[in-house]
Amino acid sequence: MATLNTSFFGLTLSGMPLVNIRLDFNALLALFRDETFRRQFSGYKGKQLPVKTHYFTWHGRPNTLLTYLLRDAIVSLESAVSGAVFVEALDRGILTNELLEATKNPFSLRNRGTATCVYVGLPKLIDPSISLQRQNADLWERIRRFYKEVRNPIFHAYDVASDDPEPVWKCLELLWEVFQWLNLWHPVEKLMFGPIAWNPETIRRVKEIVPLDEYRMKQIVPGRGLPETATGNLQYMAENTTVLLIEEVEGLYIGTEEMLDIGMKGQDGNHVNPIVAKVDCRSGPQAAFSRAAL
Repeated sequence: MATLNTSFFGLTLSGMPLVNIRLDFNALLALFRDETFRRQFSGYKGKQLPVKTHYFTWHGRPNTLLTYLLRDAIVSLESAVSGAVFVEALDRGILTNELLEATKNPFSLRNRGTATCVYVGLPKLIDPSISLQRQNADLWERIRRFYKEVRNPIFHAYDVASDDPEPVWKCLELLWEVFQWLNLWHPVEKLMFGPIAWNPETIRRVKEIVPLDEYRMKQIVPGRGLPETATGNLQYMAENTTVLLIEEVEGLYIGTEEMLDIGMKGQDGNHVNPIVAKVDCRSGPQAAFSRAAL
């Protein structure tokens, strides 16, 4: 893997495998397509909930997270195009110093606007016919307008103003369309060529937006009480959960025998003490937790 030594504080950069960019973006879009994930941004009873993503849990402002994820997705797409141009040039035997410099810095092409540099200027170095402007004029016009109205502002001191994830979701769907254009002239198979025997499911996740397994969606808006049967509440918590932070929960069924670290708050903001009671359940020993004030 290529590395780049910088003159800043001993910082070294390394090349990112292009397949990782695809896997990351696809997982992110799968999150936004999941209603359970989007529901986290609404909070619970007027209070914010930590938002669990595919890599981390966010405890800050939801709109800031939306800005961060959208900005990162745009950078991923731009990196994917630059990387594809580099690989194609290498494969076709047309790699020059000028082309290499353009893949590292598309602005060296001196085209007007970032979108033109990335989606027209860079591909034209390989073949003028594969530029987004030539292959899909409608998509090019939409992405050009998106860069003017969304991409450029959020790269220069603007945030997503709302906590609503729907508009960001639709923006990611637009970026996904651009990835499909990229696949036409730089097939996904090229990203996975080599001695590695890829798992078929991994290959699928590179090519498609695979719906997330429910166990990945651990952060949920909790119910107000225990169901009539204890096993009916298994959907509330994944079996492998070992650390649980809950606010304003009347009762919760935990389907595990692991030790749990539980913190609760009442409506007055004071901490409350969970009372543990065994529940007779055919599936084995379980625990039901109810709220009681200290």
